[in-house]
Amino acid sequence: MFIPMTRNLKIGVFLAVSTVLILSFSIHQRLLQFPTLSHFCQMTSVSEPVLEKMQDNLEDKLKFTLMNFPKVPMRAVNESERRTPSKEVDQQVKTIMRKIDQRIPKVSFTHPDNATCAAKSKVSIINPRERYCIGDNVTIQIDVFDYLGNKKKYGGDFLRARIYSPDLKAGASGKIVDFHNGTYHVKFILFWEGKVKVSLFVIHSSEAVAALWRGRNTGYNYIDHKAKYTNATHEVEAKCGYDLDTEEEVCNLMEALDEYPFYCIRPAHMFCSSITKTSSYYTGRSYFTELERPLFDKSRIRAVIPHSVPDLSVLKCSNQSEPVKQKCKTGMKHQFPSGYFLQNIWHPASCSLTKIYTQDEINSCLKGNFLHFIGDSTMMQWYEHLTGLLKDLKDLELYGDGWLKTHLRVDTSRNIKLQFRVHGLPFLYLEFHKCAEDKAIPEHIDHIGGNKQTVLTLSFGAHFRAFPLHIYIARAIGVRKAIEKLLLRSPETKIVLKTENTASKPVYFECLSDFHGYIQYKILNNLLKDLNIATVDAWDMTIAAASNDMHPPPLVIQNEVNQFLAYIC
Repeated sequence: MFIPMTRNLKIGVFLAVSTVLILSFSIHQRLLQFPTLSHFCQMTSVSEPVLEKMQDNLEDKLKFTLMNFPKVPMRAVNESERRTPSKEVDQQVKTIMRKIDQRIPKVSFTHPDNATCAAKSKVSIINPRERYCIGDNVTIQIDVFDYLGNKKKYGGDFLRARIYSPDLKAGASGKIVDFHNGTYHVKFILFWEGKVKVSLFVIHSSEAVAALWRGRNTGYNYIDHKAKYTNATHEVEAKCGYDLDTEEEVCNLMEALDEYPFYCIRPAHMFCSSITKTSSYYTGRSYFTELERPLFDKSRIRAVIPHSVPDLSVLKCSNQSEPVKQKCKTGMKHQFPSGYFLQNIWHPASCSLTKIYTQDEINSCLKGNFLHFIGDSTMMQWYEHLTGLLKDLKDLELYGDGWLKTHLRVDTSRNIKLQFRVHGLPFLYLEFHKCAEDKAIPEHIDHIGGNKQTVLTLSFGAHFRAFPLHIYIARAIGVRKAIEKLLLRSPETKIVLKTENTASKPVYFECLSDFHGYIQYKILNNLLKDLNIATVDAWDMTIAAASNDMHPPPLVIQNEVNQFLAYIC
């Protein structure tokens, strides 16, 4: 039986049909001869304003769809035209670079024997005494000579100093003052009672320092990079880097950051979002000249400075009282040396910490907290050590490649969560690893809401040593800005910075030398010194412990983590 259509039903059917036609009309107006909007209105009782509104809504949806479709990446342009940080950041980077460059020795020599010789250098103690009291300062003078026995007339040598007492399992760093005329003063604080020995090293001569500085900032050739693009049917490898000399289309993996771009060549028929894995490898290239290479013979790196300074006799004097130290907390002013080892326990100089936290104390401290660990393999050491102490944590398998994947462990009964993530590019790893979810530290921080149950722990440095210093400075500036924003939206969030560790004589010393790490260490401390954060000075601790491994032994890790806990518990 035929049932006549009502007016509302008629309009409804028409709207369903016309929706499809109007969308096609918007896209293919010049190709297809669909009836016009006015013609539709004449054939129906639907008013023209109603249809105009429908068309506007559909066009908005179409724009939204196109906007979210993967964009075809930009074409590579000349280096002078490529994206750089904002003028503000770029100016900050240049200012810091200029200040450091002014402190690097400008040397001219004709033979390697003109360089600083540790064995020929002379050591003396300023105003020696028979006995010292705990807390006294001692100054050691070092006058450096070259291999020919000539007194050096300029400074810039990369020295390292330490006091220690083997029987007491004690050690501390010394602060070095360069007078830029071949003479140095090393200032020690005598933190403990007993017989104290002095240890001095020339890590690199000033001539080697100048070569390292020039080499690092000359180019990007120490490391090469590759990426894998993946789609449903195949996988393609392509070259990447901070400085790609190519006319091919490229993708910028640092697009969201106010930093220097990192490009990957884009293969045909692949989108930038198709990058799933990256890898890097040492090229073996060098920026050293033939004259400079002998400066880095094994015998010249971390060379002992012999001396006849007697053991220092340190007493607890009768008129001395134990200094009252406040509890360790965020916002405390950083100092160097930042503390000392005694009986293998680290004692911060500025706050009270005299014990190793027990498992029960750690569980009680961390109850209800979410701890974010962001960094490199040295931060992974922290994560593994701390999670190893807490027996009730469950490991949630998040999948990925080895230790570089995101790690998450939880204690549901105490509501404790610990998460580790790598700090993002530049990240040196010799095998392909998944990178689709990797972010640089500023991006990680921007995605943390923060509250009094949130702890953020950061470390970055070693993976930056092989690149020109402006890459690191821009990242450090970005980290500072992100921390400032986090503390504005959540002042109660606890933030702890772990500095770099010292290392041994690395195989790739030209790009991984401790000199590069030391420059980064100083930059980061200066950039973050006025923020309400805490610092675990791993650089100082690894010198004091005489640890010469980029990945320190368990004893050092235990004390680093213990000081971290003192700041948040």
